[in-house]
Amino acid sequence: MPPLFSRLKFAWDYWLRGRHRLPPVELPSDFDYPAPDEFLMTVVADMFTAHGAHAYRSGAWIVVDGGRLFVRAAHFDHRQHPDSLVLQSDFVCLTPSGQHIVESFAGIGSDQRSALIDACKSFQDSTFHVLLVTCLDHSCDHVDRESWTIGGTVRALTFGWLRTRGQLPLDRWPPVFAAIQSQVESIQLPTGLHWVRYFYAHIPGDSPTIEVLVDNEPHPALESAASSFPWPTSDAFYSARLFFTIQDAPS
Repeated sequence: MPPLFSRLKFAWDYWLRGRHRLPPVELPSDFDYPAPDEFLMTVVADMFTAHGAHAYRSGAWIVVDGGRLFVRAAHFDHRQHPDSLVLQSDFVCLTPSGQHIVESFAGIGSDQRSALIDACKSFQDSTFHVLLVTCLDHSCDHVDRESWTIGGTVRALTFGWLRTRGQLPLDRWPPVFAAIQSQVESIQLPTGLHWVRYFYAHIPGDSPTIEVLVDNEPHPALESAASSFPWPTSDAFYSARLFFTIQDAPS
């Protein structure tokens, strides 16, 4: 069989298997989320495909691996500055058990397209690889995995890359990470999947911005205690964002 014909036959067979021989998937409702953005949806679907997952658009959702994950993305809150556009992009990942993992990212660029690409880059580095491993069981070299004893129980954690802006002295990060571990290990969590996001923005001459979310919800006690972490002092702005999941340890 000529090589070109062979490749075309493989592509046709793959399309048939991938699109028409999969069982139908019942899509989630919209849950009053903003309408998805076509550019963001294309980028995110391609992101999953490039990492070995089967992803396709259906209605307002991206169906990943036959419904093991449903994903959508939108942008809003545009703020035009003299030399840049800043916007917010929300990436919603819905698990089969009904958990809504919502991650919001600022996108910064010279125009809308570049700002959306910036937001997608942040999502990929900080969150996407973690969900690829945690929710879809795909292997990935862009995460770190550790076991911590949380509330007296050994749990499995999967970390995305530390996402930074500005001038964070990275050699000062390990003590902050150690403080995060000590804090997380002191809380009580039910069994099952949980996700946590730490965000810190150092603003010279002003109070820092501190955000700690557990399962999408602000955790005031953790946020208050996190203000005493050994965050680096600096004359320049910087921000740091860390996302990770917590699962039951394998038996």
